[in-house]
Amino acid sequence: MKWLAGLPLALILLLMLTPDPAAAAEPFSVRCEGGVPVRPYFATFDVDTKTVVFETPPINVETNFGINAHSGEIISMNDGKIEFVLRVRPGRIDLTFHRNQKTMIWPGLEDPTFRPTLTHQCTVTPPRSILSFRVRDSIQHPISVRCEDTGYMYFTMDTTSKQALFERGEEARGFRGEVIDAGQDEVLLSINFDVPRRVVWSRSRQTITIEGIEGDAARPRTVMRCEEVPPRTMIELYRAPQR
Repeated sequence: MKWLAGLPLALILLLMLTPDPAAAAEPFSVRCEGGVPVRPYFATFDVDTKTVVFETPPINVETNFGINAHSGEIISMNDGKIEFVLRVRPGRIDLTFHRNQKTMIWPGLEDPTFRPTLTHQCTVTPPRSILSFRVRDSIQHPISVRCEDTGYMYFTMDTTSKQALFERGEEARGFRGEVIDAGQDEVLLSINFDVPRRVVWSRSRQTITIEGIEGDAARPRTVMRCEEVPPRTMIELYRAPQR
């Protein structure tokens, strides 16, 4: 801290009080509740890329049946308000998240008799894991692994919830799976490709092994060099087809 000694006091105070723009720009999610009966819904924001992934309220709160995801764009950010638009058929939905008040605002029609403006209370959370889609409780400690390949290939897994997901291709085609076993060094998965296959992530060797199917030459044992990367979030669905 000796380098501060030669700076004017006013400049030192400015450095201490100025918020870190990188920290302010970190992706984040919100959980909001509204409707009758009250149901939760989610939005994940990346203010750097001005992208949003919005998860609609489930039809059945107990099972999360009916929840879906829609991508959108942030069109304005000022005074703590994030205005964004969702691409939905046959048109669009305009929403506003108020960061200071932690509320989601659904604009009403000109005649409020038919649809008044709605304001829903929200809770700000870390960015939702891509594993959290259609899951009521957010995945807390997922890990993601990127493998060497000619294209896009990721494995995301969480040993607590036993959830797993494999993504591959420019369209981020996803295959669901589950964690079968987990040790200090290896995590054993079962991924439901066209048929279920066992997959092993080795931290020490930095490899993913996809076990072959006996007697099936089209599905041999495959070992790929991989590395752990920042956990993939719901924002990854922005350019992907809805799952």
